[in-house]
Amino acid sequence: MSSATRFLAAAAAALFALALTPGQADAQALDRILKEKKIRITAELTSPPFGILDKDNKPTGSEVETARQLAKDLGVELELVQVTGPQRIPALLSDRADLAISSLSITAERAKSVWFASPHGALSIVIGGPKSVNIKSAADMAGKKIGMTRATLEEQVVPKVAPPGTNIVFFDEHAATQQALLTGQVDAIGGAAFMINDLSKKVPDKGIEPKFTVTTAYYAVAVKPGNFDLLQWVNTWVFVNKNNGVLAKIYEQHTGVKLVDLPPL
Repeated sequence: MSSATRFLAAAAAALFALALTPGQADAQALDRILKEKKIRITAELTSPPFGILDKDNKPTGSEVETARQLAKDLGVELELVQVTGPQRIPALLSDRADLAISSLSITAERAKSVWFASPHGALSIVIGGPKSVNIKSAADMAGKKIGMTRATLEEQVVPKVAPPGTNIVFFDEHAATQQALLTGQVDAIGGAAFMINDLSKKVPDKGIEPKFTVTTAYYAVAVKPGNFDLLQWVNTWVFVNKNNGVLAKIYEQHTGVKLVDLPPL
């Protein structure tokens, strides 16, 4: 064989290998999970009603129960990987978790680093604070301290509507953001309407109420880019459980509101 022929043969083999690599990589995640009979899913446990610790100090919440249902339907053991809001995507990308199921809202920015499945839930981001704080619209945030949690949807949307003079204070966990409101470190906070309502019920003497809605968004399961087979299975699972009512039942049980119609991605 001539040197030119050997070069072409080697080049063809290399291109063939490259062509196979994505498919092989895609097949690894789901195959590994099924062989190991275990799936690792993120759990953010300071974000009611999505993830909390119950009276027995056990994880629960709508997203935790969604993860449990998914693992059950896949026929594997569930390992919850506890994370804070900012750790959800890094845990996925560093292979600490196979899936992120932690009320991760679908945004174009996040889609640069993870693959989203079709949405399985929805949430409204609101500004919430005591009745004594006069905020009725975005314009009223000027001159006030507004707290919010890093790596959340509110971090992305609230600053865009905040007028000049708004002092936005960031925290790493929802619990810290809520505590800042309760102790008067901030005048109001941005967060999911569920969280504001839950806080209002837990601490009724503080008079916490939603002030106005910033946006309504959908959240979904996220997978690490390249895991096409796992994404395809999750999309199928979401389709089946959206239509049989299982997702709506979990959502309504933990949020107290009916699940809105969910569009496919």
